[in-house]
Amino acid sequence: MTDARVQDVYEDRARAREFFAQAEDFVGDADTHTLSAPSQTVLLHNATLCACDAILQAVGLRVTSGDRSHALRLETALDQLDGDTEELLERLDASRERRNEASYAAGFVAQTSLSDAREATTELIELARRFVEA
Repeated sequence: MTDARVQDVYEDRARAREFFAQAEDFVGDADTHTLSAPSQTVLLHNATLCACDAILQAVGLRVTSGDRSHALRLETALDQLDGDTEELLERLDASRERRNEASYAAGFVAQTSLSDAREATTELIELARRFVEA
């Protein structure tokens, strides 16, 4: 497999809002407490990716599939936002790694990890909302 890369695409705020709405749906689905912690982790990660896609679509960028595509989406999307997003990137990247463990290694997801992921994802979605609606 090849490494993911950033591509220029057309800027589309309407499409960005669709990604944003999907991110909110995933967070809502993750809040269903009948789901296992690993399932909630996967849904929160999907919400994060959709929020990133909303930001990227709004500025005319997308990340191709390939090695490191999820990490590159996080990095590239957060680079578009004003202010210091380094700490948020670290928290979202840790959530991404936990999602990998839950998905690929059937790893245990602690409730505190899930809470951290939910908090970081919610913060990103709020930043994406302001960015897309600007």
